[in-house]
Amino acid sequence: MSDAPDALLPDEVDESELPALLTRLLDRAADGGATVVTRGGVPIGAIVSMKDYQVAEEAVDEALATRTYEDDGTRYTLAEVCSDDEGDDR
Repeated sequence: MSDAPDALLPDEVDESELPALLTRLLDRAADGGATVVTRGGVPIGAIVSMKDYQVAEEAVDEALATRTYEDDGTRYTLAEVCSDDEGDDR
């Protein structure tokens, strides 16, 4: 992995900074860290390890598998799908 200390890397980077930092950010991800990627200050993605990505993907799949609702064309955010709120109409 990289010799540069992880503490010197920002937790959030603009996409324009990626070329200069990508190798170090990927090293951080491989070590279990995460970095938010922004565009004009708005989060658009994240650099995380494959292990963390797979864990998150499995959690979403499990949450979706336990849900039953009619597909009326309404789309939900990830936060809504993963919510434990039993008071919704889904």
